[in-house]
Amino acid sequence: MKLGCMGCLVLLLILAVVLVGGAVALYFAGSVFDMPAIPRVDYTASDGYRAQQKLFDLLRRDSRRSSDPEPVVLTERELNAFLARHLEESEGIPFSPLVVKLLPGMVEVQGRTTLVNLFKGFPFSLLVEYLPASTLERPVWVTVSGTILVQGRKSRTEREYGQLQVSEFSLGNQELGPWVLWLMLGGKERSLLRWQLPPGVDTITVERGRMVIATRK
Repeated sequence: MKLGCMGCLVLLLILAVVLVGGAVALYFAGSVFDMPAIPRVDYTASDGYRAQQKLFDLLRRDSRRSSDPEPVVLTERELNAFLARHLEESEGIPFSPLVVKLLPGMVEVQGRTTLVNLFKGFPFSLLVEYLPASTLERPVWVTVSGTILVQGRKSRTEREYGQLQVSEFSLGNQELGPWVLWLMLGGKERSLLRWQLPPGVDTITVERGRMVIATRK
């Protein structure tokens, strides 16, 4: 006996209910609202200015107005100061505060947002209709760790991008996994964790406390 379109719809609804129920149990049984240990990064306005000048130098190299062959090095202080200044201009998930830690070969990003900002994908988006506003607006701490990949151009018309390849994802003190982040954001995490690079960037190497950006010669 074939289920037909109506049968498929019923199965999808049952699956959605099961997933939503599991999501509710996960959020209220776990420690997602706990406050994890957030590292502090001290910086000044001058750190943000230096980061902006270094990024501008990358653009000048592409326009052939700079012949400096040395890699551009962004310190952890400079990167955090730059993001603190320009984060509000982005169209991504609002975080306040946001802390970026540069570790050997890995980037760790921690920030505070509200629960509703994470419920973008199915089935989590269904919870918005049923959870009280006090819960949806409750602050949560997000921790994302991963490696940076440089996606080169396949043709002259394509742009180059940097991509944070997520390997760990946590809410509060609850470790979840990259696949949960993908479900919560409905696949939008790729665009949120992807940014356009100045043309000519060859590699991005993450070391402890600094990021080294090398350009093609």
